[in-house]
Amino acid sequence: MADEEEMAKEIPEFVKKYVPGVKRGLAWAKYAREKKEGTAIKSEAYEDSKSEGYKAALEAPLGADSDQILKAATKELWAEAERLTEEVKEISATINNQNTKEERDEVLGLAKEAARKAGLQAAMAAGWEKGWEEGLIQRETKLD
Repeated sequence: MADEEEMAKEIPEFVKKYVPGVKRGLAWAKYAREKKEGTAIKSEAYEDSKSEGYKAALEAPLGADSDQILKAATKELWAEAERLTEEVKEISATINNQNTKEERDEVLGLAKEAARKAGLQAAMAAGWEKGWEEGLIQRETKLD
């Protein structure tokens, strides 16, 4: 937020007045930066979780029913992602019920944060599943 304020200070007032797209450009720059940061965090969480799933697959007992182990391991991860997604929907449904722009912006911020958490949780669940699959393939090729 401080970066946008600093950039906005550098733009002369007459430009802000007569070129309304300047402020929208600053908003898009902020959005792009936040999106990039969020993607990097989710990517890191995905890779970490993928590594955990991979290790779990390699350490799973031979002859074990891999589908049952996978379901048991990821059930809670996906349930939490679904719970967080429902929370986002509930918060989002109240945005337009707010009386002022400031209140709408505050609720929108809450919805964005909840969506980030849901996305992060889903990335972890998907990563674990992918790691598990890769671990099983690796284990099977070692046995052959």
